[in-house]
Amino acid sequence: MRSLARPHRASLMAAVFTLVLVAYTARLYDLQIEHFHRYAASSQGNLLRQEREPALRGELRARDGTLLATHRLRYDLIYHGGAVSGWERIRYLARLEERPLPPGETGGEVVLARDLLPERARALSELLVGQSALELRSRTVRVYPQGALAGNLLGYTAEANAAEVQRGLERGTRVGRAGLEAGLDRFLRGQDGLRVWEVDAAGRVIRPLEGISARAGASVTLTLDPLLQRAAERALEEGLESVNRHRRLHRLRPYPTARAAAVAVDPRSGEVLALATSPHLNPNDFSRHPRPPALVAALTGQSGALLDRSLQPFAPGSVFKIASTLAHLEAFGNRSYGCPPYLEVGGRRFHNWNRTRDMGAMDARAAIAWSCDTWYYDAALQNGPKRYADAIAAWARRLGYGMPTGLELPSEAAGLVPSAREYEARGTPWYPGNTLNYAIGQGDLLATPAQVARALAAVVTRGELRPLTLLRAVDGQAVPRRAPMRIRAKPSSWETLLEGMEGTVRYGTAKHLLGPGNFAVPTGGKTGTAETGRGWGAWHAWYAGYGPVGAPDLVVVTFFEQGGEGSAVALEAARKIMAARWQAELAP
Repeated sequence: MRSLARPHRASLMAAVFTLVLVAYTARLYDLQIEHFHRYAASSQGNLLRQEREPALRGELRARDGTLLATHRLRYDLIYHGGAVSGWERIRYLARLEERPLPPGETGGEVVLARDLLPERARALSELLVGQSALELRSRTVRVYPQGALAGNLLGYTAEANAAEVQRGLERGTRVGRAGLEAGLDRFLRGQDGLRVWEVDAAGRVIRPLEGISARAGASVTLTLDPLLQRAAERALEEGLESVNRHRRLHRLRPYPTARAAAVAVDPRSGEVLALATSPHLNPNDFSRHPRPPALVAALTGQSGALLDRSLQPFAPGSVFKIASTLAHLEAFGNRSYGCPPYLEVGGRRFHNWNRTRDMGAMDARAAIAWSCDTWYYDAALQNGPKRYADAIAAWARRLGYGMPTGLELPSEAAGLVPSAREYEARGTPWYPGNTLNYAIGQGDLLATPAQVARALAAVVTRGELRPLTLLRAVDGQAVPRRAPMRIRAKPSSWETLLEGMEGTVRYGTAKHLLGPGNFAVPTGGKTGTAETGRGWGAWHAWYAGYGPVGAPDLVVVTFFEQGGEGSAVALEAARKIMAARWQAELAP
C-alpha cells in the first residue's frame, strides 16, 4: 500500500506545481507583453514630474518710456488640511488675523493669504520646510504702475475661462479682457514653457531635466503721451463743476462724476496722444482681494466706469456741421443764406440757437464760425431735402463716420450715418424735417468722439483720412503706418472749412476762451451742443479743435454727456488740453 501511495502523491504535487507555473507564466506574459506600454508609461510617470511654466506677459509703455503695465511676482499661502507646526509664527509673517486654522480636509485647498511679497514669502518658506499641509504658490500679477492713468484704455486681464481652455489655452493663462490688454493680446501674451524634474518614489526631486523654456510676450510701446493723457483726465474731472452748475440751472439732477471723454490726435500720423474717459477705472483693482468698492460699483453698473465714452456713439450736434458743410460745398458750392431765429416747415418751427436775433445773411465760412442752424435748414430746403441728406451721408462716410477708426481696441462702436435713399429702400419714410435735423448733427445720426477727431484730422490735412492708432512699436521695432485714404474734394472746399473754423476762434463761438488775447496759440475749431430728447438743458456738450493754424500738430475733441453747451464746459476742457500740449499760459 505504501509503495502505491508514494507515486500518487508525487504525481499530485507535480500537477499542482505545473498549474502554478502555468499561472505565473500567463501573468508574466500579461504584464510583459499585453500591458507593457501601460505599465511602462506608468513607471516613467512615477519618475518624472512636469509643471507648466507660465509665460510672462509683455509690458506696455508710453511713447516716452513711462511704464504703464508690467508684472510682479506674488505668492499665495495655501492650506491643504492637516496638522501645522509653528502656526503662530506663520500667521504673524503672513499678516493673518488672530484666528485658528480653518477646517479643511487633507488634500483640500484653502487660500489663507494672497499677494504676499517675495521677501515675506522667503521668510515663510523656512517655516514650511517638511510641512505638507501648507504650500507657498507663486504667480505673476499684472501691475499698472501709474494707477488709474489711462485705466480704461489699458484694460485688464483675467484667467482663461472654460471656453478658452476648451479651445486650447492652459488653465491659469492670463488673457486680455478689455482695452489694449485685449486689443494687443496677440503681442502681449507669450508662450508657456514646461519644467521637468526626475523624482524618486517618494516624490523628492533628484535633478532637473531639460524642459521647454517659456517665451515672454512682446514689449509694446504706445503712441500715448502720459503728460497729455493726465492733462486730459484732469480737464474732464475739473469740468464737473461747470456741468453741475448747468444742470442745477435747468433743474436736472447733478452728477457725482463727469460723464465725459477727450481724444487728442496728431493729424500728421493718426497717432493718438490721449484717450480719456470719465468716470474711469484703476485696473489694479482687478487683482485686489477683496474687490474695492469702486470696482464693485463699476461691475454692477452703478458708476458707469466700465464704459469708455471716447468709443461710444452719441448725437454729435454742431461739430458735425464740418461734414455737412463739406457736403454742401462739394454738391452746391459756397452760397449765402439767411440766419433768422427760426424757419417754419410743415407747421413746425425749427429754431436757431440764437432764438431772438436775426444774424443776417452769411456764407459757409460764417455759418461754421457762428454755428448758425437756420443757415443749414435753408440750404437743405432750397437744394432738395432728400438730395441734401444723401449728399451729407456720402461725404460723412468719406470722412470716416459710420465705421471704426482703426484703433487697436475691441469695443469701438461704428456709429450710424443715415441716408434718405437707404431709409426709403427699406420702406421707412424720410421727411424734410429729417434732413434739417441731420444737417446740424441731430436726428438718427450717431458718432463717437474718436470718429469726430479722425474726421477733423482729415480736414486739417486737406483730405488725408488716416486710421487712428495707439501702437508705436513692438519689441523696439517701429510699426509701419498704413497709407491714408485720399478724400478727393476741391481745394477751395478745404480752405473754406479751415477759414470757417479759424473764424470760430477769432470772432465766433469760441472767441471768449481761445480768441486773440485769450490764448497764445492760434487755433481753429467748432463748438457743438446736441439735444438728447431728455428735456430742455439735457444737452451733450462738444468741442472739436486743432492747432497751431498753418502747421497743425494736434486735434482735440472733448465731449460731456448731458453736460451743457459746447461753448462752455467742452471748450474749456479742450483749452486746458491744448495748453498742456504747447505749454501755453492760460489767461484767468
